[in-house]
Amino acid sequence: MYRLLAVLAVWPTLATADWAPRPSMFSYDATFDLCTADPTAPDLAARCSEILAAAYVLKRAVARAATKCFPESLSTCTSPFEDEGLPAIAAQIAVDVGCDATDLRTLPEDDPLPANHCITIASDIMIDEGVVPLDSNLACGPFQAECFEFTELHMLLWAWEADMTTSDGIRTSDFMIALKEACTEDFLDVERLTGQPLSYNCFADGAARHWADLAQQNQQDQ
Repeated sequence: MYRLLAVLAVWPTLATADWAPRPSMFSYDATFDLCTADPTAPDLAARCSEILAAAYVLKRAVARAATKCFPESLSTCTSPFEDEGLPAIAAQIAVDVGCDATDLRTLPEDDPLPANHCITIASDIMIDEGVVPLDSNLACGPFQAECFEFTELHMLLWAWEADMTTSDGIRTSDFMIALKEACTEDFLDVERLTGQPLSYNCFADGAARHWADLAQQNQQDQ
């Protein structure tokens, strides 16, 4: 695992200028379970990207609303949620169960919010209810940091899942190293011209396929 992380950590990234909710601020464990439910499903990475994006834009909307409410209690602050197209009652339920209302802007930006944070609980409630925020756009224009960070998170999830699925961590790490080199060679120059995370998408697709092969092999060996 650590060897794999060391390899992927040096991938080029874009920096964000102003504070805003970011993909890395949230956990996607439950959502990613949907991505790995069927290793035989077609277009695993593309389908998973859509699933994760839907979860992210919802969490982002909740975070925006909660940040606008602070320091007012989410139990009484409704307008920012309504402005995002969200049911304020979900935040009120989160408060009722004793959620942590710490201001998001004071927490580490690269660590997912705690499971007991109001934003986390309210988001989970809304995801279960199928809520879609008014702003469901994930900015993927040229050189959009949000898009690059989201795509990087997506590819890392597949890499970690593959690493956890195999008993031969070194072999999987070697596969990921070769995959990264191939994706970088094939797409990095075009990526720099277009501003699109093409090498990231390439890696996510390859890692998802590798995970699917490992998962199916494990099923056959049982």
